[in-house]
Amino acid sequence: MLQDKTILLGVGGGPLTSTAVEVLRTLQRAGAGVRVVISAETETFVPGLTFRSLADGDVIMPGDLYGRMGAQDFHSLHGLVKNADGLVVVPATPALIAKAAAGLADEALVRAMLLHDGPTVFAFVARAAEYRHPLARHNVQRLRDAGMILCDAGVAETDDAADELGWNIAAATVVDAVAAALRQTTVLSGRTVIITAGPTQEPIDPVRHISNTSSGKTGFALAEAARQRGAEVVLITGPTHLQAPAGVTCVPVRTAVQMRDAVRQHVAAADVVIKSAAVSDFRPATAIADKIKKEDATLSITLERNPDILAELGAAKGNRVLVGFAAETRDLLANAKRKVSKKALDLIVANDVSDPAIGFASDHNRVHLIDAAGGVEPLPVMSKRALAETILDRVQAVLTQRQGGTA
Repeated sequence: MLQDKTILLGVGGGPLTSTAVEVLRTLQRAGAGVRVVISAETETFVPGLTFRSLADGDVIMPGDLYGRMGAQDFHSLHGLVKNADGLVVVPATPALIAKAAAGLADEALVRAMLLHDGPTVFAFVARAAEYRHPLARHNVQRLRDAGMILCDAGVAETDDAADELGWNIAAATVVDAVAAALRQTTVLSGRTVIITAGPTQEPIDPVRHISNTSSGKTGFALAEAARQRGAEVVLITGPTHLQAPAGVTCVPVRTAVQMRDAVRQHVAAADVVIKSAAVSDFRPATAIADKIKKEDATLSITLERNPDILAELGAAKGNRVLVGFAAETRDLLANAKRKVSKKALDLIVANDVSDPAIGFASDHNRVHLIDAAGGVEPLPVMSKRALAETILDRVQAVLTQRQGGTA
């Protein structure tokens, strides 16, 4: 994906500046040409000479506001940015995020951000304390609203990681985000993709409910990846702390019935439906209007079945591509294969949730993909973003075969 692409690497300053060196080398190994713009913060942590040597001298320093040839040649920086396919900022420090959000072009890197009209990725550790302050979160949201791609590539290095000193940035995750951002014209371009994500909550009373441990991470990764492939994405999500990706229509719901209603509302326009949500199979037969006092509570709750949204979609599938998920703790492949046949699926993602190190709430997963013909493709442990890309590759293959598109 990055072969023969030109990537502009903006380097921030801080404890994680050294990661930018690793990102530069990883981009080069992927076949990209890399040009570097150093921020005013950078050289406190890593000398500019390091980037000059690795980028073959193609580096703009903080004082080179108009490029290496001096103020008399305004067009040198403009030309550098114009020829770049994508821009990535590593690490995107709170200062750089604030400047970019405000359009404060007082140094070469921020000016480059404003001049660049292609995909822009900001890589940082969203879970570090510096980024959790309301002001920092406000700036991050402004960038997201402007169509910037926010890549939380954080890897905890200490059990009590709080500020940046307890974290690192995964270079491979950053480069994957850049590659995904450049993947714009595909067979999904212009098509409508519905993705369901997260858990559902079935109320017992106003403060208690039945739910599960799904985080929604895979569904949100699918939504972002599909949008970056040019799809019109409708993300129908149960309760989750995740932020909806830029450019995605987000429909928040709580219960299985609400999710079913939202799917029905949008499905007529859909070319692809991916049901990654962990929908509760059962709900209390009666939801109590007032909080149940513990001294008044019975020790049993009568349950009734929730609608099987995936089966309903399969029964009225038409020419859509339909993808389901199977979360199992035993007999994984047998149970998943039965779902493929019973629910008229084109693909199912079979997920063994008995391993606490992967699956629900984790940033990684290991699954099997099973197609309509019963073919089984075991996948290695991978990030949920990488899994999303793999699933969409298979969806595109089905669309290409069925509708004569171009993969």
